[in-house]
Amino acid sequence: MNAIGKTPEIWRKLEEGVIRLEMAAESKEEIFAELVDALFEKDLVARELPVLEEVLRREAVLSTGVGNGVALPHARLGNFSGQVLAFGRPEEPVEVGAVDGNPADLFFLLIADRDDPGTIVRILGRLARLCDDETVRKKLRQVKNGADVIALFQTHESGRPAGTGRA
Repeated sequence: MNAIGKTPEIWRKLEEGVIRLEMAAESKEEIFAELVDALFEKDLVARELPVLEEVLRREAVLSTGVGNGVALPHARLGNFSGQVLAFGRPEEPVEVGAVDGNPADLFFLLIADRDDPGTIVRILGRLARLCDDETVRKKLRQVKNGADVIALFQTHESGRPAGTGRA
């Protein structure tokens, strides 16, 4: 099986409780903080881990704004197993220092195990490819709730109709 086949599907990593639409945040740091809080609230990441600090440290090295209004902030943590994903859409696009110079309005925050660097790279690659599709970006900007975000990725990743379950 190739590396892509081993990549966890995005829709399986998303939960409605960590999808924030119409965020009032005005900076990428505020967006990161709100998405990290969403992960804490759902107990997907232990509060004692330096999640936000690691996301900001990574962002200081190089912007995770990949263009077309998409940002993929991420961090690899010790004392953490697996991968968790949150999605945020601010009311107004915010400056992220993206490669194309445009602000972002679609944020995917990925937290993963420091000891499994291959998986985070594959997930980020999958997200980048999916978000390179103008149709996906347009729909992400129009969805009204978290269930619609999950269904959108389920449809685009698995080819199955939305609503057939997340098993």
